[in-house]
Amino acid sequence: MKTLTRRTVLAGAATLAMLASAGFGQAADGKRIGFMIWNTSVPFYSNLIKLANETAKKNDIALDIQSGNGDLATQISIVQQFIAQQVDMIMIAPSDPKGIVPVIREATAANIPVMAVNTKADTSTGAKVITYVGVDDFVFGQRQGDLIVKAVGENGKIAYILGKLGTSAQLEREAGLMDTLKKHPGIQIVEKQAADWDNSKALAITQDYLSKYPQGAIDAIVDQGPEGVNGANFATQSGRTDVKFIMGDYPADVRNAIIKGTVYGTVDQDPAPQGSTAIEDAILYFAGKGDQIPTPNHYIDLPTLTKDNVDQIKAAWGD
Repeated sequence: MKTLTRRTVLAGAATLAMLASAGFGQAADGKRIGFMIWNTSVPFYSNLIKLANETAKKNDIALDIQSGNGDLATQISIVQQFIAQQVDMIMIAPSDPKGIVPVIREATAANIPVMAVNTKADTSTGAKVITYVGVDDFVFGQRQGDLIVKAVGENGKIAYILGKLGTSAQLEREAGLMDTLKKHPGIQIVEKQAADWDNSKALAITQDYLSKYPQGAIDAIVDQGPEGVNGANFATQSGRTDVKFIMGDYPADVRNAIIKGTVYGTVDQDPAPQGSTAIEDAILYFAGKGDQIPTPNHYIDLPTLTKDNVDQIKAAWGD
């Protein structure tokens, strides 16, 4: 992550006045929500954004979604933009749960409520959020661990592909996985690398693992996200059927790979209901019914998919 320099802060402050008049236009009688997503170019977010926009439109809410482009300084600047615009609520999906805390405090000081969606903010030091809408990533990791045990039994060597280092999803999924594996001491993680939720990086890491660990040297490759599906297909095409692949999330290409047998299974974190649920919780808050919002977390279901049930559940996103 990049560190904010004095030049960055001053440049951001100089542009706030201009930014304050952009983005929303006039929102008649509706409320205004600014939503900062750490990187909207990640395919996962497409249906989350779609459902958030649709739900907001149906309820006369002006929703401005901005991408933080994977950069903490940009994410902070966007939230400061929303504060300058005096929006009615700010939603955040930050890449750095601790780094985003100071600007959450700025929003609170400006009497603007903040909600975390999909990725968490660190509230241990007093940062205030209405709730976190998303999945329990610790449980996500535990369920990936359960899939590993089903795939390889009580003994096996595993290579691990991580998401974006430092994100709440990466940290908590790894913690959950290790919590499950400590109950199965015969399963060993031999190496881990971060692919940043990026398809090309995940493929390169998979190819590196397959080259480094020849036939029989590893039993499975586990990816915290869905990006490893291209690596799973590559392994099958290269004759490395000795390695089982376990993904996170459930786009169409992962579903197809499970049907074909190139991926053993995945944990389905459906992005769509996260987008709609966040807006629905905001509506409750605006109506003075904040006590009806589950706190501190509003968790979404996390079904596990394998060849046994993949035909019963459609893909969470993608064609």
